[in-house]
Amino acid sequence: MSWLFIADRLYLFEKERQVKMKVTRQISRRSFLKMGMAGLLSIPFISCNSNELLRSKPNLVVIFADDVGLGDIGFYHKQRTGKTPVIPTPNIDKMISDGIRFNDAHAPNSLCAPSRFSMLTGNYSFRNESPFGVWLPWKDPGIEPKYTTSARIAKQGGYATAFFGKWGCGGQLKEKDTGKSIDRESIKAEDYIQLYKSANYFGFDYALELPRGIQGGPFAFYENSKWMPLEESSKLEWVGSEQHRLSEVKKDYYGAIGDSNWDPTQVGPILASKAVKYIKKQTADNPNQPFFMYYCTQAVHKPHAPPKELDGIPIAGSTPQFQGDMVHELDVQIGMIIKCLKETGVYKNTLLILTSDNGGLSPTPALAKAGHDSSNGLRGFKGRIYEGGDRVPFIAVWPNSIKPATESNEPIVAHDIVATMAAITEQKLSKDVVKDSLNLLPLFFGNPKAKGHEVILQQSLHGPHYAIRKNEWKLILLAPDKKNVKDLKPIALFDLQNNPFEDKKYNQIDNEQYQRVVIELLEEYLELRETGKATVIN
Repeated sequence: MSWLFIADRLYLFEKERQVKMKVTRQISRRSFLKMGMAGLLSIPFISCNSNELLRSKPNLVVIFADDVGLGDIGFYHKQRTGKTPVIPTPNIDKMISDGIRFNDAHAPNSLCAPSRFSMLTGNYSFRNESPFGVWLPWKDPGIEPKYTTSARIAKQGGYATAFFGKWGCGGQLKEKDTGKSIDRESIKAEDYIQLYKSANYFGFDYALELPRGIQGGPFAFYENSKWMPLEESSKLEWVGSEQHRLSEVKKDYYGAIGDSNWDPTQVGPILASKAVKYIKKQTADNPNQPFFMYYCTQAVHKPHAPPKELDGIPIAGSTPQFQGDMVHELDVQIGMIIKCLKETGVYKNTLLILTSDNGGLSPTPALAKAGHDSSNGLRGFKGRIYEGGDRVPFIAVWPNSIKPATESNEPIVAHDIVATMAAITEQKLSKDVVKDSLNLLPLFFGNPKAKGHEVILQQSLHGPHYAIRKNEWKLILLAPDKKNVKDLKPIALFDLQNNPFEDKKYNQIDNEQYQRVVIELLEEYLELRETGKATVIN
């Protein structure tokens, strides 16, 4: 680890000690660093063991929820309403009390697939050949050869890497008989035995994948790119509507190839149990090697098919509606992972992060009647350009490194994990390779001078499709169609500091006082899109 990395952690320890001891003249970070590491390690006030600080790099576990908004988390619901949450999330709430929460965190996109591209590469999805995502496992991911991925960075830093869950970044299928690539959905079961250009290809040593999650075929698990039969009797065959339960998503979706024993209620339990098994095996077989686990849960995407129970805890029927049950299931999955980290003795040296691919879903009538709001009062939901579409939970826990029960109002983006992983492993990122990811370690460590993103670019499935956020200002741009970014029309200007809910009454787009802001933001957006210029330089 670098001198500055260790010094920042030491400074955090000393600040906590001074608070506990009620020291009146607290040392500043600047003065602390000036003292030098050589002297610091011999100073008696440092109560922590220096060997502990210099131990191996931390494990990194990133839990990437599906369609979870701020209001889905019990802590935020109670903070906003003062009432008991409709959906219990005790494990997530405990993460908040044990770590740092970011109140202005954003998904890279208000939609699933493009956010998943960003989480791998640290780049906004407009830099991909398919700006609105690559959904189908027979479509090329479009990740340019020059790009790196979070997994490749981790591997270069000596980490074991593992992926679990929904991939959602495309791939490649080949005809079993000819070996030729398939550029369309095949109806031949044998063509789905193996995946190409999926998680293993992009740097994960181990991968348990659902190519499209639970909302599309193939309805099957793939372990290290090969179909994993769910039962001895399993075979690849047509999976119809009664089995995949997708009628609530698309009434005209009849089915796809999948495992004959496919059961959407068991997807979460399989993912969680496999993740726990991986942690146990990795820590037993390679106790001195850190690991990076990217856990992309199926919860809470439709179809809402909660298990009867998970880890001995009742799930189905535990809230007013299945959508809420899925949030509860997510919380239990997280609890299983945390419990395993503690039981294997690696929890204290693990950076655990929870965030989501986009904002929450519009609540069902039963949940709304009970007082639940996935967006926590923000305007919009998943797929929308407004804050409810991409403002998401982002919680980080790292015992002895991140001060418990802290918060940050700095704007960050979920794909900042890419630059953060590079910082942990002391790797320099090229601004031509990773253009939009910010190192979060200074914010994690409570550096008072640390800043978030100055500029955030937002994109949504439903029009208006684009927005640029700079400091307190957010400019929303209407495109003739989602692929046309040359003829953008500014339609809304919001001051998020004073109008975080984007109330239409305070839309400043026609206010002459702010026309310079509109012009400058539009020009900056177009420049970033047209030139490929980076939004962050680490």
